[in-house]
This record gives sequence, C-alpha cells and structure tokens, in this order.
Amino acid sequence: MSLNELFHGNQHDDTKKKPRRNSSTEVLQYFYKGKETDLVIYVTSQAAADDYLASPSPSKLANVVEVFKVFTNLDGKGATGTFGEASKAQLENEFGKGKKVEEVIGLILKEGVPNGKTNRVKTEGNFQK
Repeated sequence: MSLNELFHGNQHDDTKKKPRRNSSTEVLQYFYKGKETDLVIYVTSQAAADDYLASPSPSKLANVVEVFKVFTNLDGKGATGTFGEASKAQLENEFGKGKKVEEVIGLILKEGVPNGKTNRVKTEGNFQK
C-alpha cells in the first residue's frame, strides 16, 4: 500500500498532492500542542526538518513534508489515534485567520516537536469541530 493510500484511502480528490517519499517508508511525526487543538504534520526526516529550520523557505517545504496537510485526531488532543485533516476553523483558532497551509506547516515545524517515526498513518477524512 502506498503512502498516498495510507494518507488518503480511496477518496477521490483532484487537489491532493502526491506524497514525497524518503528512502524508507517511515515518516516522522511533528507534534504541535495547541491551545484548543493539537496538530500534527508528517515530515520525510529529521535531517530535512533541521535543514528547513536552519534556513526557512517556502520552496524548501516540498523537500520536508510528506503532504501539504495538517492533521488532528478525533479528540483534537494528543498525538495518537486516527487522524483526519484539521479544519480551516481549527487552524484559524490556533494560528489566526488568513494563514496559508504552508505557513501553518512552517510554524508547526518551528514550534512543534518531533514525536517519533511511523510507517503507518491512520487517517479518516476531515474532522470538523
């Protein structure tokens, strides 16, 4: 099963970007402890994240993240469980209105913490709160 299938299941959405794959099938989860909603992103490796953090640039994000999406679990708290894409409202509540997903991902990389590698990402669509 491909990472794309793990992230997206069999849903059809033409706006989805193909995941970036590292040399293994493992991805690194970055965890952001939010005021209202905890969020995670998936990066290709700690080395790629460190390279981005040393010299942040939107063009470098393509080499860092697996997909340009931010995830949360069903409860909106913690970094375990089944994840779905965080809603626009959840992202706005944490980071303010008008932020692009690329900006939010950059902030999660800067303010979040690496939370371990995984080779299986469980997602279940969008979680609206």
